[in-house]
Amino acid sequence: MRWAIASSPSARQLASVQKFVESLEGEFRPLVSEVTKGPFVKGILEGTFPLDSMKFWTMTHYHLVMNDIKNLAKYITKARNEEEASFFLFMTIAETRMLEAIYILWKALGLKKEQLERTEPRTETLARTNYFSVLALYATPGEIALAIILNFPLWANGARRLSRGLKKHYGFGRRVAGTRKRDTDLLDRFSHATQGFRRMAFRLIAVDLTSGEAERKMRLVGKIAVETEALVWREYSKPPLPFKI
Repeated sequence: MRWAIASSPSARQLASVQKFVESLEGEFRPLVSEVTKGPFVKGILEGTFPLDSMKFWTMTHYHLVMNDIKNLAKYITKARNEEEASFFLFMTIAETRMLEAIYILWKALGLKKEQLERTEPRTETLARTNYFSVLALYATPGEIALAIILNFPLWANGARRLSRGLKKHYGFGRRVAGTRKRDTDLLDRFSHATQGFRRMAFRLIAVDLTSGEAERKMRLVGKIAVETEALVWREYSKPPLPFKI
């Protein structure tokens, strides 16, 4: 596969990027299946896993999102043009809204916001967000965009199944007073990557995918992003452990 340098990718380049991304998504699909068929997601979906596990999941996501917001702010400073800055700014805003949705789910679990803010993250669950902090220092915008795109299916497929299970077996899906949101908003609203979002990411990837060596490096970046996300979800499948609130 040959790649050409371009500040504004051509239709042909974007088609090549799409093919490249889709090939990697296929390569890493077994890890998506590992998440969706793991004891945690499968158990919540079937109503057999302790609901307390969702407290740990939500607490963990609070700390992940807090760090991801900082990572995204750093990504903005790496932008080489307005298009890249807009992409990462869009993601920063979305991540901030995700934080608001975390508070809603936490409250639905019977806990208070100030309790969440006093929790401490478990080391094993920080693998993916810490890797994205490394990308903030050393990766190009295109490499970061690829990592985000490839990481997303693991989280999204897990989240959609958690939402279905919580609604069917645990009494969730209720309207939040004074809003048009449900208590599963975190799992519902953020579990789909739009085609527009993917096209934006493809444009960033195309700028940096300029050679066979760049392709090799990008694949490695994506592989680590996906594998570290899978590591985090494995922690959720362990029996719920007490954590300080």
